[in-house]
Amino acid sequence: MPSSEAKKTKKTIVKSTLVWFGITLGVIVLLGAVLGGGVFAYTRMYSNRIYPGVRVLGVRLDGLSKEEARRQLDKAVDASLEKGLVFVLDSKQETIQVSSDSDLPDLIRFDLDKAIDDAYNVGRENAIPKIAVEILAARIRPKQVAVNIDIDQDRIKEALNLQFATKLPEPVDATFSIDAKSGTEPMVRVLPEKEGKTLDLAGVFEKLRQQAAILAFQPITLHVTKLAAQRKSADLQPLVDKAEEMLNRPSLKFTYDGKSYKIPTSTLATWIIADPRSDSVTIDSSAFATSIRDIVKGVESESKNGNLEVKDGKIVTFTASTVGKKINIDKTLGPVLNSWPPSSTFPLIVEEERGAITGNDLDQFGVKELIGVGVSNFGNSPPNRIRNIKKAVYERVNGTLIAPDEEFSMLKTLGPVDGAHGWLPELVIKGDKTMPEFGGGLCQIGTTMFRAALATGLPVTERRNHSYRVSYYEPAGTDATIYEPSPDLKFKNDTGKYIILNAYIKGTQVYFEMWGTKDGRKVTQTKPRIYNIVPAPPTKLTETEDLAPGKKKCSESAHAGADAEFSTTVEYADGRKREETFSSHYRPWQAVCLIGVAKGTLGTATSTTP
Repeated sequence: MPSSEAKKTKKTIVKSTLVWFGITLGVIVLLGAVLGGGVFAYTRMYSNRIYPGVRVLGVRLDGLSKEEARRQLDKAVDASLEKGLVFVLDSKQETIQVSSDSDLPDLIRFDLDKAIDDAYNVGRENAIPKIAVEILAARIRPKQVAVNIDIDQDRIKEALNLQFATKLPEPVDATFSIDAKSGTEPMVRVLPEKEGKTLDLAGVFEKLRQQAAILAFQPITLHVTKLAAQRKSADLQPLVDKAEEMLNRPSLKFTYDGKSYKIPTSTLATWIIADPRSDSVTIDSSAFATSIRDIVKGVESESKNGNLEVKDGKIVTFTASTVGKKINIDKTLGPVLNSWPPSSTFPLIVEEERGAITGNDLDQFGVKELIGVGVSNFGNSPPNRIRNIKKAVYERVNGTLIAPDEEFSMLKTLGPVDGAHGWLPELVIKGDKTMPEFGGGLCQIGTTMFRAALATGLPVTERRNHSYRVSYYEPAGTDATIYEPSPDLKFKNDTGKYIILNAYIKGTQVYFEMWGTKDGRKVTQTKPRIYNIVPAPPTKLTETEDLAPGKKKCSESAHAGADAEFSTTVEYADGRKREETFSSHYRPWQAVCLIGVAKGTLGTATSTTP
């Protein structure tokens, strides 16, 4: 049993513990009150503003609103990209412009919207201690908020290969040289390979990303490596006899729809290559496809979507889609490789392609009335641009059927954009060269479709504005740039019914009408607010030997920079409301022009004029 002295000691310890616990609790409460009060006062001081010490791309955003931060960052990004990206190879310095044409996206793009949101949220957690820690930490050491940076590596690599082309000879594979003159026996010999050079880009794009993260672009030194040919003379020499044996086989013949197409030996000679999978020879599929389509012209035809005829706001008639025909190259060539000889005559495999609506009745799709329309003007466009626009309107967009809940993709609807699919090139400036770029003018299509989706009240799921203002797409803020493989224009059909696109051109205006079934939604859209206008820099002139002496070629006229913003509100029949604001930033654009000089007189100097 404890003594009275022990009891007394125990009571003293308990009492002392309680006292210290009370004091500690009081201090914590007092500190919490002081801390909470200080944090509360601090947060009130920076209500709707970014806390001091927060930076994006190395730019201080202390005390700025989101809109002010956007303007500050846009200004900093514009200034850093204005002079372009500089690369050096063997003491030769070349500059690649980040943006070189109105229909091409920037080579480097920053996701500033997300970065600004992240910057604003620093120090805005619910727990007061965490708020205090983040605010204090930003005060002591600046908080760098990460930015998603998209670098178009493929196009930068293409531009570098173009600018340094004289230092980068392509490797040349050893090939068969076949003399197949009529009436003589074909002769096969081997042309030797040649070594090439290629850019060693290891670490280059990471260095570019690091520079972009702090908006401090500096010249980047490049290096080259030797590039061996894939096929060497030693590989092809043992195959000469096999190539001659193929040339001396019975003449190839293809049949289709009662007609026969004989292949000349001179044409067969252009198809023969060494088989990369075996020690033999074979027929090159790509060369075969090109030749056979030329030989049997008229066999292939494109399918066309259904076509609406509208009068006084009503559908008068509907023409069903047509059936197209396309040669299946793999199915045609396969039997040749497997059965020639003994066979020498083979069928041309032609398959049907059908448009979106093959029936004559639109009622099955619920298409009843006009629910939205988008319009744009392509006046003063060059001929190839106009032809691309017409091809897109009448061969790709018109008659497109969009199912309920389907996400429409503009790039998917247009299909591959290249010469093989009928698109025409437009000359664009890359560095000091003019190069053909297929599909010039397709941003007219993306812009018109963007406006149609907005007018119909459909949710836009992907859209990007151009880097700078272009007359074709005014008013500013209502444009949409598209470029394969990205960016794309996408929207969702949330009407619950099918939508069919009626696309046509009247004068120099493109119209995209959306026909479907009205669901009671009401759409309102504000006029674009255009602000922060910045004058265009002086014109840059660069000498080139690609143009006749004295001839001038400009990529674009100069454009002032600006910001634009507009809002849309969609009120649904059930009372729901969807509001969205579309913001666009356009850099001031310096007109870049090439001036032709005589061969051998090309200098490195450039000049500017007001």
